[in-house]
Amino acid sequence: MIKIYSNPDQGFSKHIYLRRQINSLFKLICCCLLLLLPALANAQTTISGSVKDKDGPVIGATVIQKGVKNTTTTDVNGKFKITLKGSSTVLVVSYVGYRPQEVSISGSSDVTITLQEDLNKLNEVVVVGYGTVKKGNITGSVSSIKSDDLTLGGTTTNIGQAIQGKAAGVQVQQTSFAPGSGINITVRGGNSINTSTSPLYVVDGFISDNGNQVNPNDVEDIQVLKDASATAIYGARGGNGVVLITTKKGKNGKVSLDADISGGTQYLTYKPDLLTGQQYTDIQNATALEDGKPQPYPSSFQVANTNWLKLATRNATVQNQSISLSSGDQNSKIYVAGNHIKQVGVLQHTGYERYTARIGAEKTMNENLKISANFYGASSSSTLQSYSGDITAPLFSLLTAPPNVKPYNADGTYNYYVTQGTKTNALAGLLEPTNNSGNKLVNANIGLDYKIINGLTYHLTAGTEYSQTTAGQYLPTTTIAGAKQGGVATEQSSSAFRWIVENYFTYKFNIAKDHDFTVLLGTSNQKDVTEGLSAGAKGFSTDAFLYYNLGAGSLVNGYGSSKAEAMLTSYFTRFNYAYKDKLLASFSYRDDRSSNFGSNKRSGFFPAGAIAYKLTDDDFIKDLNTFSNLKARVSYGVTGNDRIPASLYLSTFGPYGVVLNETGNLQTGIEPKTLANPNLKWESTRQFDVGLDMGFANGRINASIDYYSKKTTDLLIQIPIGQQWGFSNQYVNGGAIQNRGIELSVNTNNVRGKDLSWNSTVTFAYNKQKALDLGPGVTVISTNTANPSGTVSGQEFTRVVPGIELGELYGYVYEGVVKTGEKYAPQPNSKAGDPKYKDVNGDGVITPADRTYLGNSNPHYMAGFGNDFHYKGIDLGIFFQGAFDYYLYNMNAMVLESTTGAAALNRFVVGKNENTPIPREGYYLSTYGSYVNSRFVENASYVRLKSLTLAYNFPASLFQHLKILQGIRVYAEAQNLWTITGYKGTDPEVNVHSGATGGGLDFNSFPAFRTITFGIKASIH
Repeated sequence: MIKIYSNPDQGFSKHIYLRRQINSLFKLICCCLLLLLPALANAQTTISGSVKDKDGPVIGATVIQKGVKNTTTTDVNGKFKITLKGSSTVLVVSYVGYRPQEVSISGSSDVTITLQEDLNKLNEVVVVGYGTVKKGNITGSVSSIKSDDLTLGGTTTNIGQAIQGKAAGVQVQQTSFAPGSGINITVRGGNSINTSTSPLYVVDGFISDNGNQVNPNDVEDIQVLKDASATAIYGARGGNGVVLITTKKGKNGKVSLDADISGGTQYLTYKPDLLTGQQYTDIQNATALEDGKPQPYPSSFQVANTNWLKLATRNATVQNQSISLSSGDQNSKIYVAGNHIKQVGVLQHTGYERYTARIGAEKTMNENLKISANFYGASSSSTLQSYSGDITAPLFSLLTAPPNVKPYNADGTYNYYVTQGTKTNALAGLLEPTNNSGNKLVNANIGLDYKIINGLTYHLTAGTEYSQTTAGQYLPTTTIAGAKQGGVATEQSSSAFRWIVENYFTYKFNIAKDHDFTVLLGTSNQKDVTEGLSAGAKGFSTDAFLYYNLGAGSLVNGYGSSKAEAMLTSYFTRFNYAYKDKLLASFSYRDDRSSNFGSNKRSGFFPAGAIAYKLTDDDFIKDLNTFSNLKARVSYGVTGNDRIPASLYLSTFGPYGVVLNETGNLQTGIEPKTLANPNLKWESTRQFDVGLDMGFANGRINASIDYYSKKTTDLLIQIPIGQQWGFSNQYVNGGAIQNRGIELSVNTNNVRGKDLSWNSTVTFAYNKQKALDLGPGVTVISTNTANPSGTVSGQEFTRVVPGIELGELYGYVYEGVVKTGEKYAPQPNSKAGDPKYKDVNGDGVITPADRTYLGNSNPHYMAGFGNDFHYKGIDLGIFFQGAFDYYLYNMNAMVLESTTGAAALNRFVVGKNENTPIPREGYYLSTYGSYVNSRFVENASYVRLKSLTLAYNFPASLFQHLKILQGIRVYAEAQNLWTITGYKGTDPEVNVHSGATGGGLDFNSFPAFRTITFGIKASIH
């Protein structure tokens, strides 16, 4: 409606008034808005929610407001709260092992997010030498093992036992079952003859000689670097492979306390068939009668029936207790853990006990600075016996002790009997001597990461390690040998100290978006100091002192001391390039300078390179609709091995005594012990690797296959030299070894349901090794057995020559026994019942020239097969491990067949039992051949149910009313439960001769056993 005023001035004045009122109102509104702006700014939306997976709450998941620097994490119940900033209403939720998920929260202040497991874990970050890299961008050959995949519990005390069968190309051999015993780990075959073939261990960035002894419960993950492109960054120490161990550092969320307590029983599995007392008596008397000798056991002899091995062994126990405290947030993480394990050996008077403590912490000071610290301490003690594989080992006496004599007299004292001219008692030899060992280990290091500018970071690691081992032995007067000398005491002490300081810069930058570069440049300095001390005495007035009061002995019984120092200075660099995240390249170089080598050859240079190409997104691969991931890799590089005694290039000196005059007094001086070699240098391994990484079914199946060929030259080897130098041998560089092989690893997610899941892992490896050259003037390298009795010396049982594999068993071909009336021309002096050997060279007579290769003692094939089943609260883990195509020399069987074994019941007897392969009186008396023969070379291939675990996780709903207890898990585990093998000895893994030249010898090793463990684990938050 339009209103018309008759007086224009009246309308104009009202218009002015109205305008003024509107202006005033507008100003009032503006003032109010200005006053409300701070309040409006603070009135931001707060979103709460929870993150879970198919099993329940996800603790420590990261929640980010998209496009804004605004982050939080989920607590112990999977809950989170985040106050939104700006206009973004999208949250991005991520957690390791799950696919990142974006969630729009428009119109909702309470959300629930369910994460889906990322089956294709190519974006997972893994540790490599001096850095990290996305798993999908690895250009070298690396095996990754997570904490959930480790074999834990029971008697698993070290890393080797925990990863056996879990990484393709990594051979783990349990050479002894003794409590706390070590193991041999070899990556892609041994590279050396006289030096160590063990890999390098790097724990949280610190290079440790004790890395294999890390408590597996403290491990977050393990990366095994195998090819040259992955290991060359460690230069002279990377030739045998590198094992990178990352320990736990705590997780985001509230304080978490986990306790794991278990106990178990060990059951003897090595139970050889032995003669009864009467059977032994009859055989000994019959053999003497056949030889025209008087019977050793007349009718008046009171025959006992003693099973010495049964008396010396037992069902033993193992206890394992672990407790850990973990906590963390966005800026801080801490992990504190302690462990105690006590293992009583199945062999009497043996045992092992260890206490460990670990602290791992990380702190982000600000967006530029992050610091970390690690501490590890361990104290262990062992009650030992001799497991040296010779007749001094207690097991030899127990196996060969006559079963027709009693172990104790009526008054409880030992019944000493005579065997091979020596008065002894097998139980006394086991139970009476004292042989103790203890070790104290401390390792600590700190790390610092500082972002200088965007893309450029500086890293510092400084650490130290100190290890001290003490050992003491006492032979008391309650033994025959001890009584003759009035008690014999010895004590040894050794220590090793190391410090390492490493600095490196990492620069990451991008050019034109498609070209990504990472450049690493660093330096490392290391010093090692080792010391040793030993002393002994005999002639004690009492056994009470043991070895703790050497001064109480009336006679000195040897002494000595030593000290050695070594320095290593290194410079290293690495260059990584990626084009559109498809074409990947990595090049590294390291310069090592070691005081272990002469000035002429002190420096070693180790380059390596690798190229990889991702074919997944190429059209011709997409059209196949087969691969979810496909990457081809090729690498080549040079690594080294420097593991020789310090300053071996110099002439070393030792004590020497001589009588200089008619008084006959011994004058002590020194003499040269080794001949100098200023040209001594590193061993060098050149390795070529080509590999293919594949993924199928959207990441549910992942596989990797590698072919490698490596050649090690300039072996650090001892060769014989002319006596005109005054020495029998000298360390030189000479000889070459070749290893070639194939590796395959497969991981599958067979079933992935709400209540049921099933994962499988398969590893397979083949390796063929041979010696190409043995060095100047060397045509053969041999290894002898120990003597199998007090009357027979050791014999050659392995032989290496150029063109032959290391570890070849060498001896005579056994043809059975000489029959009555048989004239075997090559053995003209043999009589009926003697062992018969093949005339290999056809010269008509059995001589050492008839020895031949009988089988290789290094497994050519290794495999592992694991399955993990989860149904609601029930977990079942089944892991098989095996080794194939190799042989062991069963020297135990040879000795038993000739002494107390039940096989002697089938021995050759003229006119009574001639259809038998067992000689009349063993192998020692024959003038032809040797006890080292094909009869006791056995195929040791095996498949073993290495571990079987059954667990039940109580439902979380049971603990909802409790504010502290969050979960309980009960479990049962069996180790070495079942073995399929044709091998009849102690165990197919056992090898008392585990040198680099191979040679599988089963002789008097610690008895094998299986372990059954029950435990409970509780989580408190």
